[in-house]
Amino acid sequence: MNRNRITGAARDLADEVGGRLRSVAGGARRQSAAQFDDLYDDAVAIGERTRGQAVDLADEALTFGRQAYGRGMQELTHHAGRHPVALILAAGIAGAALAWLCSSAARR
Repeated sequence: MNRNRITGAARDLADEVGGRLRSVAGGARRQSAAQFDDLYDDAVAIGERTRGQAVDLADEALTFGRQAYGRGMQELTHHAGRHPVALILAAGIAGAALAWLCSSAARR
């Protein structure tokens, strides 16, 4: 009778420990999944924030480029109006230089 009681108590203890282990394992699995979901959400938020900053930076660069182009065109127009002969001479020299470069490349 003592043997049966000891065996029964051991089985009860094994069932109880097994149940607890299953519970802990299930909780760990749920916790890991929750942690993974949290990390994934954090990564997505960082990606969205970075994309937003990149778009803002690109918009600022485009605005700056347009302003610089406008100022450059104003200066070019201003100087071309004051010195038209110099502009024509510079365009002729640039054209001759390009023609010389193209012809020397064709000879090789």
